[in-house]
Formats: sequence, structure tokens, C-alpha cells
Amino acid sequence: FPNGESGLDVYNRAATFINTLFRDFCNPNINFDDDYNVVIVTHGLTLRLFLMRWFQFSVEDFENTVNPENGGTVVMNRMCEYDDVSQSTKAWFEVDVESRRKLKLPEHRQHI
Repeated sequence: FPNGESGLDVYNRAATFINTLFRDFCNPNINFDDDYNVVIVTHGLTLRLFLMRWFQFSVEDFENTVNPENGGTVVMNRMCEYDDVSQSTKAWFEVDVESRRKLKLPEHRQHI
């Protein structure tokens, strides 16, 4: 569309949304369970730009991805692992294997 949002506009909006998610997750007034779920309903381009920002994909990596089919789902999981050396729990996010395949996403892991 001639007067529509550019990819950069959508990327910036996705980045702002991620900031809002983190701010809400850290808000002590919101009672999240230890195992809460978030469902995001969005368009394919916005989803791909959200994932690009979240996992810090390069532009080249982004350009090799594809939109999910209409009504498709993409699952991103929070993973945890206890590290004996540091005696702490490491946490990170990953998009599941099936979703990575559908979107042609590169390998990734985002530590938190």
C-alpha cells in the first residue's frame, strides 16, 4: 500500500511492544504464575519482525524467512537449565522446531 507502514515502522512498533512485555513481566502488581503463557495474534510480517528484534537476526536472516500460513501458529518457549558451575539457573527463549521450519528461521537462542 502506498501510504502504509514501512518495514522499519513495523520493526520499531515490535521493539516497543517487546519493551512493554518486559515491563509488564517485571511489574510486581501483575500476578503472573511461574508458568504463564502469552498469546500474540498478529500478521505474518509483524511476527517475523518481532522475532527478528527478539532474537537479533540480521537483515539477511530476516529476508530468508517466510510468513506463516493464514491462521498458523508459531510457538516460542522459555527454556531453563541449571548450571552446576555458576550454581544458577540459565533461561532462554527458543522458537520450537516445527515453527522454525515453517518460517525458515535460523538457529537461535535468546538468553534472559
